[in-house]
Amino acid sequence: MNGPRLSDRQLEAFQHTMDSGSVTAAANRMRIAQPGVTRLLKQLEHDLGFALFARIKGRLVPTPEARLFYREQQRLWRGLEHLRDSARRIRQRELGGLTITAMPLLGLTFVPDVIAGMSKDHPDQCLRLSTYRSEQVVEDVVTQRSEIGFSLLGSQDERLSANPFALDSVCLLPPDHPLARRESISLEDLDGQALIHYEPGDPSRQTLEHALATRGVTPRSRLEVSLALQATRLVGQGAGIAIVDALNARTMGGADSVVRPLREPLTEAFYLLTPRDQPLSRLAEEFIQRFKHQFAEATAGA
Repeated sequence: MNGPRLSDRQLEAFQHTMDSGSVTAAANRMRIAQPGVTRLLKQLEHDLGFALFARIKGRLVPTPEARLFYREQQRLWRGLEHLRDSARRIRQRELGGLTITAMPLLGLTFVPDVIAGMSKDHPDQCLRLSTYRSEQVVEDVVTQRSEIGFSLLGSQDERLSANPFALDSVCLLPPDHPLARRESISLEDLDGQALIHYEPGDPSRQTLEHALATRGVTPRSRLEVSLALQATRLVGQGAGIAIVDALNARTMGGADSVVRPLREPLTEAFYLLTPRDQPLSRLAEEFIQRFKHQFAEATAGA
């Protein structure tokens, strides 16, 4: 059995009538005569097979079926708006430029450094960088809001191509801290120390806590942060020590902190994400090569 044949004008007349509560107001919004809206609504009722409005004491009142149909129509039109937005983003990317979304671990320092180099060689291209948590990065790449993403997640998503990178952690300490005199730091050295922690759900914190628990090490943890930038600033103020990734330790650390390697390396993985079914632009391919080269240089001997 064939379904109802619905026209855009019928649905538009129905929406405006539901939104405004009158055929007259709907006609004004559509810039047509009132009988035109009435005719469209009658055609829609005929095609749907049920009544949409009833006249009660001179007022136009939607039927229960109309209210249900209106909710479904709104859901569909929101999906169409999302589709139009996706088309606009794809069109803009095809016209030039590159959009990258990165988690804070990379988006606040290292990726901007790579982009800075590219901008000098491509002064006419629009390079866009957004920084979100890993879950949002995955969403942006899946929906192609971004051509490239950097995330702690996404390796199991079949819609994505995920290139893994390994990043070691180091110990960041105030220069006058007793442990700063050592060439390297063991996990046992952290026992009883004021250790600045990431949030409980952070993968690097979970890895560190597992390693410490295995060795029976119990630091004094009273400060909790979301970002490596916050941890490095607290270390610089002498508020404690922190286990952070090697990139941020070297980029954001300064004269007010020192970096020491861990004797037992703690490695976390992040992923360079691209849409699996979408060919990369030449600008994206160039960025990826630059990123790989600068990452290898920055982590050599880390």
